[in-house]
Amino acid sequence: MQLMLIADGCGQNTNSSTVLPTCVIMTVIGDISVKCSLRQTFSYILMFFWRVFMDSYNGTPHTLTRYDEDINALRTMLMNMGGVAEQHFADALAYLLDGDAERGARALKQDYEINRMESSIDELAIQIIARYSPMANDLRTIMSVVKAITDLERIGDKSEKMARIAEEIGPILRHTDFIGHLRVMGRIVGGMMHDALDAFIRLDAIAAEEIIRRDTHVNEEYNAVHRVLLKYMNENPNSADVGLRILSCMRAIERVGDHCTNIAEYVIFQQKGDDVRHSNISKEKQRTQI
Repeated sequence: MQLMLIADGCGQNTNSSTVLPTCVIMTVIGDISVKCSLRQTFSYILMFFWRVFMDSYNGTPHTLTRYDEDINALRTMLMNMGGVAEQHFADALAYLLDGDAERGARALKQDYEINRMESSIDELAIQIIARYSPMANDLRTIMSVVKAITDLERIGDKSEKMARIAEEIGPILRHTDFIGHLRVMGRIVGGMMHDALDAFIRLDAIAAEEIIRRDTHVNEEYNAVHRVLLKYMNENPNSADVGLRILSCMRAIERVGDHCTNIAEYVIFQQKGDDVRHSNISKEKQRTQI
């Protein structure tokens, strides 16, 4: 790439260090010649050096093809992480509710993989922002991905917590009257997670709004059982420890539902540019919480 400036028609010595703004200057960038003012010439000069910088950044040209590939790679990595988090939650539930030891052993180890994937996605997102300075829809996509992986990482934490409780008191818990409520909550939240990830990849804002509303059923179930469980522990002090563990499991499932709701909100943000975290949809959800 070459840059040449040719002064013409200004009545000035072109060897002079000063060229009046009224001069007409020929700016030649590569194979393109443009007749322009001094101010426009400065803009072309800045563009020239910016392109030189981007072409030399890590030896990688800034092309739309590479840019699109990086954005798509970011979304693909998110979906892979989402698949691992979804499986992690399902394995933890199977261990908690059914005593599936094989899936339980897997659930106790999966959080490390989720954390590793979060770090890799964060690193790629930072590289994309530094290399391409994305704007508008692409910037919203990157912001949504970075936020979503935080929720997925926390889902992993809650799943591991459930697996550890199942390891400690699983047989006792499965013989209580509360196991049915845990199944109901787990089934609803598992469906929410699957649908939220599907809506994220398809950018389906309508499905995302339905997922947000679905979280109210999880909160209502949690609140109803919470009151019954507290009454049970007051009447049976010797069972307080088990009751607290059950409460922790219920709270973990409820929080996973909240994280799925957050992911659904990021879908709406990507598609419409609207931040619905404090909108009427989310307020409806919050009214059902304690």
